[in-house]
Amino acid sequence: MPPCHAGAPRARAERVPGLHNHVGPPCGPPGAVDHAGSQYFRTAKGSCRVMRPTAQSPRPADSLPGVPVADITATGPGGAPIQQAMDLMREHGPVFVRRLYGRDTLFVGDLDLVAELADEQRFAKHIGPGLENVREFAADGLFTAYNDEPNWAKAHDILMPAFALGSMRTYHPVMLRVAQRLIASWDRDARAGQPVDVPGDMTRMTLDTIGLAGFGYDFGSFERAEPHPFVESMVRCLEWSMTRLARVPGKDYSAADAAFREDSAYLAQVVDEVIAARTGTDQSQADDLLGLMLTAEHPDDGSTLDTANIRNQVITFLIAGHETTSGAMSFALYYLAKHPTALQLVQREVDELWGDTADVEPTYDEVGRLTYTRQVLNEALRLWPTAAVFSREAREDTLLGGRIPLRAGQAALVLTPMLHRQPVWGDNPELFDPSRFTAEAEAERPVHAFKPFGTGERACIGRQFALHEATMLLAMLVHRYRLRDHADYRLDVKETLTLKPEGFTLALAPRTCADRVHTPLPGAIQAQDAESAEPQGLPARVRPGTAALFLHGSNYGTCRDFAAQLADEAAAVGCETEVAPLDAYAGGLPTDRPVVITAASYNGRPTDDATAFAARLEETHDLSGVTYAVLGVGDRNWAATYQHVPTRIDERLAESGATRLLDRAAADASGDLTGTVREFTAALRTALLQQYGDPDATAPDTGEPTAAYEVRTLTGGPLDALAERHGLVPMRVTEAHDLTAPGYARRKRFVRVALPEGVTYRTADHLTVLPANDPGLVTRAATALGVDLDEVLDIRATRPRRDGIAVDRPVTVRQLLTHHVELQERPSTGQLAALAAANPCPPERMALAALSDDPRTLVEIIEDHPALRGALDWPRLLDLLTPLRPRHYSISSSPAVDPGHADLMVSLLEAPARSGKGVYRGTGSGHLNTVEPGDIVYARVQPCREAFRIDAADASAPVVMIAAGTGLAPFRGAIADRTAALATGARTGPGPLL
Repeated sequence: MPPCHAGAPRARAERVPGLHNHVGPPCGPPGAVDHAGSQYFRTAKGSCRVMRPTAQSPRPADSLPGVPVADITATGPGGAPIQQAMDLMREHGPVFVRRLYGRDTLFVGDLDLVAELADEQRFAKHIGPGLENVREFAADGLFTAYNDEPNWAKAHDILMPAFALGSMRTYHPVMLRVAQRLIASWDRDARAGQPVDVPGDMTRMTLDTIGLAGFGYDFGSFERAEPHPFVESMVRCLEWSMTRLARVPGKDYSAADAAFREDSAYLAQVVDEVIAARTGTDQSQADDLLGLMLTAEHPDDGSTLDTANIRNQVITFLIAGHETTSGAMSFALYYLAKHPTALQLVQREVDELWGDTADVEPTYDEVGRLTYTRQVLNEALRLWPTAAVFSREAREDTLLGGRIPLRAGQAALVLTPMLHRQPVWGDNPELFDPSRFTAEAEAERPVHAFKPFGTGERACIGRQFALHEATMLLAMLVHRYRLRDHADYRLDVKETLTLKPEGFTLALAPRTCADRVHTPLPGAIQAQDAESAEPQGLPARVRPGTAALFLHGSNYGTCRDFAAQLADEAAAVGCETEVAPLDAYAGGLPTDRPVVITAASYNGRPTDDATAFAARLEETHDLSGVTYAVLGVGDRNWAATYQHVPTRIDERLAESGATRLLDRAAADASGDLTGTVREFTAALRTALLQQYGDPDATAPDTGEPTAAYEVRTLTGGPLDALAERHGLVPMRVTEAHDLTAPGYARRKRFVRVALPEGVTYRTADHLTVLPANDPGLVTRAATALGVDLDEVLDIRATRPRRDGIAVDRPVTVRQLLTHHVELQERPSTGQLAALAAANPCPPERMALAALSDDPRTLVEIIEDHPALRGALDWPRLLDLLTPLRPRHYSISSSPAVDPGHADLMVSLLEAPARSGKGVYRGTGSGHLNTVEPGDIVYARVQPCREAFRIDAADASAPVVMIAAGTGLAPFRGAIADRTAALATGARTGPGPLL
């Protein structure tokens, strides 16, 4: 578990004596109370005079000396309690107590106090009465879980990779597809001369996106006259959870409760049906959140999410994943419609990117280049953060700001719109001004001044998802339409679960080519491609024998991937490269080669694979002779910890005497991330050639090959060159037999392999095995592709690619299709487009172009479009086919019993194909279910995480082991450890395996 969890409260704070949960009329907006979960408390004297919101002389709260009290009992919170609280804060100052029916709520907007509340050591997220009600149907989902609930930490750690930067590429095609649905709807309205309902359509867009990207479920909102029944039930459940706060004691609410139970049961039924349809099927190709939740193991202990918690997470993401994003986009469009200068700057940005093409399909990387568009979105979130409050509770008795006493468990609500209007934002914080979010302005601003997504580890996990979706759609709409404020709309902020501009509509007209022609801005210069800026006269390659080391600090793979890309570029100019985690070199850095470090922060701390390196770097060491460069990766929205670790690494290396090869680069996930990495890559290439270049090397050929591979047909010479790519070695199968009786529904097989000399393992480690495609599938694929299985190919990459086909000498087509490429993956949007472009038959080409989310594999789609047979040459085929990936299996044996062998227990994945054609058989499990004694498999030992190991050296420690199916594999090894210990006379503690 990441170190940050150590700061989480060990137990949920008890209610303070004299304080109580809210059971009377609402003390805030549904969205505010629900999102923040406020704590209510009485003053010591128990009663006070009624004070209207406009009172001129509020008196201090008895329990909070010096804090003004605004008593709104006479008027109530009305229909806009957030805006009422904002007015009260304008009147009474940036911290005040709102009193309603004797119940007090502390509101904070002061920047210094918010900075204290953001301290995870002193304060934690608070779950108040509103969220307690939501727990009735969302239970322990990420949003509503208590800090100490095990499922919160487990789900957070399992799901974080799904919201990491690299995962956004996976969701981008779905976001684009739903955006195109919205555009089609707006096109129809524009042709009919009808204005569009902006907040309503933004809600439809974001709901469909989270449904598809999260769970593969299509609500079809733009094809429905009325909302989907699931959505109606979800809204009613939220209304119940809010109105329940205002119940009058003694009144009969049984009818409302019965209706809620019916709606709650329907939500659970729909979600359970979606989960059941996916449970037990192969999720290896699933690219949504549900697929991850069904299969992913916790990185520390290997545990998984139970079905009930998966349901809770689905409901949570559907609630939180669309309302806030839709509100942010609605406010952004409102401000653009009211501010022509800002609108023109967005138009200029998108037109420079996409020109006069009306039907744009933004790429993932292009969204990162929409810098000003993101500034507009951030400024809209500053003025109207759609989740307007968040609540923090004291971990122990403390003084807030050195003067406001808070007892353990007592809460304060941060009124985010007023935090975003503090003096730090300038003399006119009400003015819409996207220039507040230039990189320079953000760097000068205090880190806690902007918090539209909450704070700390319990902040919105999906913020990157929401910002990418909103930036892309906003840019597409501005590029396509003239936005006309036909009704001269005056802002009316509606408060429900979130904030939205009520009744906001726009009249649309398509923009023309002439609209997309802009005069140059004063002082503007033509941008130069980073790669074309390389100095002239450099050698083509580095000197023979030049090496470079590429280290990464990466929890979720983004920095690891960037390090590999940088290594590929260095290899392209002749460097011998190595890629490794930072901790692999915690003992010291080499001086015989440059060291390039790519690192990120995890809540301000080093990533799991960089902790030892960072700790050693803080010690005093002489690093003279080390040459280095640092590429930092982060998200500027997490301002408090942005670039903290890479900055510290760069500083400590320099302080210790190391020499910079390049200045540190800061890649921002909220900006042009890929552009920064591209510039750093070009600068690194130049620096390597300048410092290590071979003066005798000729100038490089400037003609870049357009195809990724060059292919020659040969007459002989087999090849199987995968071992070096994946670090695999041949291992001989010594035993293989079924563990299940003939006819059992799911076959399970035992496989034992002999480990080569020098290969060792520890109990609970994994064996990474390279599978092979089934011979029947290979024949079927060859027939569909129209290729000869006995033909021999000589495949050569035209540029270094770690993700390319791993061949370096001749290979037959049969070997290629058997050992080198995946044959059962579903094609991506890009692959479908390539198939459509290559199809010579117009009807088939149109059919392929219309495909989007198709359950068929690439081979099945080619089979169903016979004109493709023989139409794809080998370079295009190799670009379409994904390299075969090794599969990972838990070792079920113990080295204490037999250090020379490793046992596997493998379930055969076999089920009806999603396409409806025949039976799907898992590639990896299918291969291992066919091996026999004497066969060779290519494999390597992969260590498991230390937290998942049972200490074999202390057999006396009691342990409870729980497993399902072949999940018992590592525990079989643990039992073998204890059996071996017993044989030596050791005492063993209890160790039941359930």
